[in-house]
Formats: sequence, structure tokens, C-alpha cells
Amino acid sequence: MKIARQALLVLLTSLTILSLAACQRSGVNIPDGQTGDEDFQRNMHQSLYPGLTQMCETDAGIYFQKDAYLYYVDKTSKKAAALCAKPDCSHSGTSCNARLNTAGMWFTGGKLHCVTSAGEKVVLSLKPDGAGRRTVQELKFSLGASPASYTAPIYHRGYVYYVYNDVLYAVPLGGGADDARAIWGQGAGGDGHSETRDDLNLTLWADGDSVYFMANMEQPDGSFKDTLFAYDTLKGHVRQVWATPDGAQVGTWNKTGVSPSQWFVLDGSLYFFLAGNGLWRSDLDSGETVKLADTTAKVPYGTAVFSDRYMCLIRDATHGDNTGGDTFFIYGLDGALLKELSLTGLYHEIGDAADCVPLFVSENDLYFMVRTGALSQGLHLCCVSIESGEITQIYTWDW
Repeated sequence: MKIARQALLVLLTSLTILSLAACQRSGVNIPDGQTGDEDFQRNMHQSLYPGLTQMCETDAGIYFQKDAYLYYVDKTSKKAAALCAKPDCSHSGTSCNARLNTAGMWFTGGKLHCVTSAGEKVVLSLKPDGAGRRTVQELKFSLGASPASYTAPIYHRGYVYYVYNDVLYAVPLGGGADDARAIWGQGAGGDGHSETRDDLNLTLWADGDSVYFMANMEQPDGSFKDTLFAYDTLKGHVRQVWATPDGAQVGTWNKTGVSPSQWFVLDGSLYFFLAGNGLWRSDLDSGETVKLADTTAKVPYGTAVFSDRYMCLIRDATHGDNTGGDTFFIYGLDGALLKELSLTGLYHEIGDAADCVPLFVSENDLYFMVRTGALSQGLHLCCVSIESGEITQIYTWDW
């Protein structure tokens, strides 16, 4: 019996070592004791890169989905790996533990949470290394129905907020489908509206005691404007707090009268970027709107991401000579130009850069994607230190 127990112990130890080796094959350590944030992660919800919009971070690392697979980036080593501990897994098939299509992602209670994006919408929890996947709740969706609109859910202070058929719902994390409460939309009482459109697609946000959503609303003249609403989580009511300014107020830009190119709500103010115009701020209580910076001299048209300290801007590859920018321009939220971070050394190293898209800012690191090759067959996840300008290549996909 003693020999059998010793043999079993050796076997279990060997399996553990193999599992850890698979996780750390790329030098990536995924600690169990990671902590997330109960507040909505503003910085992680602005990516405009197709196929890489679901991301969240912890104190130790960053999780994201690409091409139906989950990945993890260690913040210290700046190394990445597929979120799969299977020995010798190629991370290219349905049996891979990292394979998951998610329409929402956050980290709380020591677990990664993902909302499935196909069929019935359920919230899954996973251990930090991707193992132990289980369903923790079902959201209020009708199987087989074709929703008029669908928006990626968010998590904020213990609640999941999501949209189905143009209705915004709130439900406690772990609650049942019947616990979901309609906040805005058809069937939401006095805060409701009467339209149902395929293109409504509310963009969700949260800051402090408010949950915000941006909707493209029809105007009396038949035109449309991005319009921001705020749900007071303490008082339980919804009010309109902002609408895209007219060109007569802010001048022209490449989406005149429709929507800002990028926006960010922080401490009762809406910061927004108008490509072909500049950086603006609107006070959501007083309605006062001021221009913080004219960015057109540096970047005629561009792509931007915000953080609680910065707006990071780069030339848009879809304008002018159709080449991507080679410099990030870093602005403070007061409009001051703080840094110019050159990417020419990186472009020379990886060769034939087609375009560059910023993803998010984590502390003082700006993460971004670079596509290379005439057919964009190379994809490089990189980051640059806003303080030092040092660039790190984190992960490369080739096809």
C-alpha cells in the first residue's frame, strides 16, 4: 500500500510539473493570487482593433481574446502565452483549453469571467490559468430569437450590465435570469423608448455611481447622433447627459454630426476625440464643452485611446498615403502634449509595417498592434513605455 501511495504521489507530481511547464513554456507565470477590480475597467474598453476588443487586467497580468483563443500577458516580463496548461497543446483546435469566444470579460473574486458570444448567453468563470471552467449564471436571452441589437456586457460593482433587443438590463453577478431588471428600453417604464433597430448597439460604460450608455439616436430632422445616457445606480433613474455637438459648435471632422471618434468618461466629464479636429471635454452636469487641444497639426486623422491620465494618438492608416503612423503623440487630459514616442526602430526591426492600432494603456505602458506584410499576414502585439519610450515585442501571430 505504501509503495502504491508513493507511486501515485510521483505520478501526480509529474503531471503537475508538466502542467506548469506548459504554462511557463514561454516564460509566463500565471499566479493564482491575482486581484482584479470591482469597478469597470475604463482603460480596457476602447480597442478599435477588429477581433481584439475583449480584454481585462489584474494586478499581475492582462487577459485578452484573439481568434477564439484566450491569452495572458505577464505585466512584469512582458511575455504572453495562450491560456492553456495542456502539455504539448498546439493551441489551434477545439480541444485547447484556451479556446473560447467571449463577448465580455472581467476578473473578480480570484476568477476570470467570460460571457459566451454564441447561442445562449452565459457567464463562465475560469481559474487564473484557464482551467476549471464552469457556468455561474445565465443571462436573459431567448434561444433561437434574432435580437434587434446586441452589445458586449460589462461588470461594475457586483452587477452585470448587458443589452438584449434594445433593452439595457442589470443583474447581480451569479444571479438568475429572472433577477435581471430592465433599466432602459422597451418595457423599462418611464425610462424606456419605443424604437427597435438593428444598428442601435448601445456602448456601455461605468464610472463611480453611474452606468453610462451611448446610443445612436434619431433626431427630429431624421439624422442620427451618438447620444450619452447615465443611469444613477443609487437613485435608479436614467437621464440624457450629452449628445454629439453640431459642427457649428465644434467645427468639422470626419464623422460630422454623427459620433466622436473615441470617448472616455471620468469623474463626471466626457473626454472625446474628433479625428480631423481635436481633443474636447464636456462637463456632464453643466453641459459646458471646451476644446483642450487641436491635434490636426500633428495627426490630420488618427486613432486614439484614453486612460485616467493620457490620450494616446497615432496617425490613421486609412487616410492620406494609406500608410500607418510611426509616432504616438501622448496628451494629458488637460490637452498638453507630453511626449512623442517614435516607432521607427520597431518598424525597421519587424519590416514592412502596414498599420498600427493602439489597444489600451496599463499604468504607464501603451499596448498596441502592428500589422506587417502586403497581405497583413504578420500581427505583432507590442507595448511602449510612455515614460522611457522603450518598446517591447510581446507576441507575434503569422499566417
